Formats: sequence, structure tokens, C-alpha cells
Amino acid sequence: MTDNEQRTLPDAAAVERRIRSFRAAVMRTIIHLYFDFLKLILRSKWYSEGREHIEGINTSFILASNHTGHADTHCILRVLPPDIAKRTAVAAAYDYFGTTKKLSLKRSLIQFCSTAGWNAFGFDRRDQSIRSVKTSARLLRNNWSLLLYPEGTRSRNGRLAHFKPGVSVISRLSRCPVVPTCVTGGAKLFPHGKWFPRPATVRVQFGEPMFARPGQTHEEFTADVEAVVRAMMEGVEAQERTAHGQGSLTTSGSTDRP
Repeated sequence: MTDNEQRTLPDAAAVERRIRSFRAAVMRTIIHLYFDFLKLILRSKWYSEGREHIEGINTSFILASNHTGHADTHCILRVLPPDIAKRTAVAAAYDYFGTTKKLSLKRSLIQFCSTAGWNAFGFDRRDQSIRSVKTSARLLRNNWSLLLYPEGTRSRNGRLAHFKPGVSVISRLSRCPVVPTCVTGGAKLFPHGKWFPRPATVRVQFGEPMFARPGQTHEEFTADVEAVVRAMMEGVEAQERTAHGQGSLTTSGSTDRP
């Protein structure tokens, strides 16, 4: 890897500058108004459960979520308390979000809109993974929370893949808790390969904050986080099977924010 390629991956200071830029602020407003309009005309909705687990945290934290569709990030951020959402950065796959080669106009626009709309930054899962982990930990120490998809990619079949241990490494480096997060319905709202969303209801569940136990390895702690997310997914599936038979789905205790 050349020095020029190394510089293409932003550090924490560069990530913060891009998110806080005037152009990003203007585009962020446009993007959010656009998605709010789509939500209204499609009669879609997203709501949260377990938000009290987040509101009780007095430090930065890591949201470790499953990932099934492009709408997941938007829905997770929109159900967070506004003051937390605006200080939550999103780790996006660098080989998709960024590139070491000259950017096309389309890819440049995707990068800019992702940064502006959802505070996204490139996270290299391969060559510069250590650099990306350090950038993530620095953002957390700078009072940003972090949204991670520890599977490393979107699931095409809805099943949960094994989590990668980077989430544990970042948690220990930053001394910040991990909040297991489960999002369901995102793939229905914005199906793979489609350019326009569909009517859907998206549920976002937040679990209790987790720290690694003394002596626990990165792999063991990551497996514990994965198990909580998997249990939440299985709980939703069980509710949906019951609702299909009863003709209703209970959503008590939920919080919905436009």
C-alpha cells in the first residue's frame, strides 16, 4: 500500500471535519426532509423498544446491530434521542463507501450523501483494519457514539452471520459499552437492488449495555453480544408467527419519532 493510498482513509479529526462541514449540514437537512416526506406518503413507520437502556448511559457507546438493508442506518438513527443521534457516527464498509482509486462522480456523491445524511465514515475491513479500529476508538473518546454492523456486510437472507471481534477491540480501547441492537423490517422498507423504498414498519430494539468481563477474550465477548442480538431477532420472529395466527402484532412500550 502506497503512502497516497494510506492517506485516503480518514482519521478521527478528518471524519469530524467532514461531518461538521457547512455543505454536509445543508445536505443533511435536505436528506432528512426527503426521507420524512417518503415516510409520510408511503405510510411507513419506524419505532424503538428499549430506548431507556440508551438514555441511562452517561458516556459514549457502541451500537452493535444486525444488518439486512440500506434503510437500517436511517431508522436506527431516527429513533435515537436527537441529541444522541447527531453525535453518532456510522462505520461504513470502506471497500463500498470509499476506494483507494480515483472516485467516479457517482461514488463521490454516495460518499458525500452518506457522510452528510448519516455521519458515515469509511471503515476498512481488510488492509487498514487496525487504523479503522483506532479511528473508531478515538471518535468514542471524543464523545461520539458509534453504530457498527459487526457481521461486516448486509445479510441477503435475513439470517444473522457471526460477528467479527472488532466490536470488542473498539470497546476495550475506548472503554465504552456495547449496546446490542436489533433492527427488523429494514429490508422490506428498502429491498436490495431497488432504488425506491416500499411501505413497511421497522422495529429497532436496544438491549442493555454490555462490557467484557475480566479475563474474557475478544472472541468470547463478541459472541456474547451476538447471542443477545440473535435472541432479540428470534423473539421478533416468534411474535410475528403468533401475530400471523392472531391477526395482530403487539408493539406496546414502543417509541416512534418521525
